[in-house]
Amino acid sequence: MEGTERFEPRPGLPERLARRFRRPFVAGATVGVAGYLIMTILLVTLGLVLVHVLLDGAVGRWDDSVNRWFVQQRTPTLDELSVWGSRLGDTFTVIGIAAVAVVMLAIGRLWARIAFLVGALLIELTTFVTTAFLVERPRPAVRQLDAVPPTSSFPSGHTAASIVLYVGLALIVTSLIRNTLARVVVWSVAVVVPIAVALSRLYRGMHHPTDVIASVIGAAGCLAFALLATRTGLVVAERGDAKSESDPAGPDPVPIGVPTGASGVEVAS
Repeated sequence: MEGTERFEPRPGLPERLARRFRRPFVAGATVGVAGYLIMTILLVTLGLVLVHVLLDGAVGRWDDSVNRWFVQQRTPTLDELSVWGSRLGDTFTVIGIAAVAVVMLAIGRLWARIAFLVGALLIELTTFVTTAFLVERPRPAVRQLDAVPPTSSFPSGHTAASIVLYVGLALIVTSLIRNTLARVVVWSVAVVVPIAVALSRLYRGMHHPTDVIASVIGAAGCLAFALLATRTGLVVAERGDAKSESDPAGPDPVPIGVPTGASGVEVAS
C-alpha cells in the first residue's frame, strides 16, 4: 500500500460499514467503540487464561526465569538507561508528544490523521485500563525499581502506549513523505523505541514477559481499529460530498404566486 493512500477512503470493509451511517464522526466513533470492546474481550480472555490456567505450568516458569535473568543483569549504568527507556512510554511523555503532533497536524489541516492518532490512543488507554482492572495479575516477584502503580501487571501499559504512539506517528509521517531514507529512519525509530520501552519495563521488574507480549497484540489491534474507524468516516464524508456536488441547490423553487397543478407543474393561463 502506498503511504499516501493510507488515509484515503478505500473500498472493502470501510465501504461496507459506511453504508450504515450518515455522519462521519458517528461512523468513526462507532467503529472505535467496537474496536475497544473487541480488543478488551480478547485481552481479558488472554489474561484470565494466563493467570488461572497457564501460570502453573511451563509458561509461568518461563516468565519467572526471564524475570530473574533481568535482575541478574542489573548495573548502575543499565539502571539509569532503563529509567530513560521507561520514560519514553510513560503517560506524560505519550500525552506530550501526541499533543505536539496534533497541533502540527491541525496546522496542516490533516484532520483524518488527527482522528487516527487520537482514536488509537483512546482505544489503547480504555482497553488497557479495563483489562488491568479485570485481570488483576500481580507484579513480578522481584525487586521493582519503580514505585508500583495501582494498576495490575497485565498488560504493560507503557509498552502498548509506546507502540500505538510511535508506530502511529510513523504511519502518519510516512504517508506524507516519499524520501526512502527518511522513511527508513522514521520506521527505525518506531520499532526501536517501543523495544527499548518493553525491555526497560522488564529490566525494572515492572512486568512479566507475557504482559509485554499481550501488549504487542493489543497495540496492533488498537492501531488496526483506529485505521478502520478513520477510513470508515472518510468514506461517509466522501459519500456526503458527492451527494452535495450532484445536487448542490436542491429542487428548483416554485415562484411565489404562480399557480401549480396537482403535480407541481405550472398551469397555463
